[in-house]
Amino acid sequence: MLFLYSNTYSNILPDLDNSKSILYKYHYIKQDSCCRIDIMTKIIATLIAFFLSLNTYTVAYQEHTTDKELEKNNYERDIFLEEDIRLEELKPAKAVSKTDSGLSNAWWSYPNDIEQATRSGDDLLVLVNKKYQLPSTYAPSDLISVCASVTNIRCVNSVEFLLRRILISDLQDLVNSAVADNIDLSVRSAYRSYNTQIGTYNHWLSVNGGNVAAADKISARAGHSQHQLGTTIDFSTSEIRDGLGGTFASTKASKWLAENAHKYGFAISYPQGYESITGYGYESWHYRYIGRENAQEMINSGMILELYLRSKN
Repeated sequence: MLFLYSNTYSNILPDLDNSKSILYKYHYIKQDSCCRIDIMTKIIATLIAFFLSLNTYTVAYQEHTTDKELEKNNYERDIFLEEDIRLEELKPAKAVSKTDSGLSNAWWSYPNDIEQATRSGDDLLVLVNKKYQLPSTYAPSDLISVCASVTNIRCVNSVEFLLRRILISDLQDLVNSAVADNIDLSVRSAYRSYNTQIGTYNHWLSVNGGNVAAADKISARAGHSQHQLGTTIDFSTSEIRDGLGGTFASTKASKWLAENAHKYGFAISYPQGYESITGYGYESWHYRYIGRENAQEMINSGMILELYLRSKN
């Protein structure tokens, strides 16, 4: 190394006798090496600080009965949000039939006789559950960007979530009221197309090792998801770093929504303790818009959303 640096610096050192020349060359080499080490140290420290500052949002879905964390990987911006996803790219861990045997007696099961929804998907009171499904061709015609239309709410990971125009004004009022009460809200998921829901369900099926029962407790099969309506929101908050899952239930945002969402036309779809009725585990973050008057009528009736909608269909 000394020989190489000597050659490098031989052209710029003064023309001294051999001993002095060697001494000067060593001085320059040592100074240059120190500079190089110092620069490299700063670069490495900067890189370490950068990677430590990265914020990876994760989500842990939990089964109500076991509190088992189902998410094994980082949450990927609400998986399969892109609308150009191709069906042939989806590889479920196990093919699922609507008439799978062994599911008929469990609260999370699908009945053998699946029927089409009795109202249009555009109807705010359409019943969509494990018995009644939306057509694969249904998509709302008035979808608009949430965060481009509503202020003071974040779209997690800057995803351009979509919702129907019909609810935007009431959502803005809800958010304004929450902000006035020092409540932070963010959007974790919104509209999902039929094809997107195929990917979402297959993801949770795969996460659970092909266990259909486990997947059916936490995710809807395509056509059976309220998200396809464009009137359903999965909320989160900075209290849990915009995550999603069981921890949301203990936040101030969750408690505020439970007490106030109906005032703006929103109702929790899968409340705690009603799994045998809704067919899904408790989801404190999942709210569906049915309009202010309908939501107030639901509250006055004492019914949960599922039972209220059954009474209207």
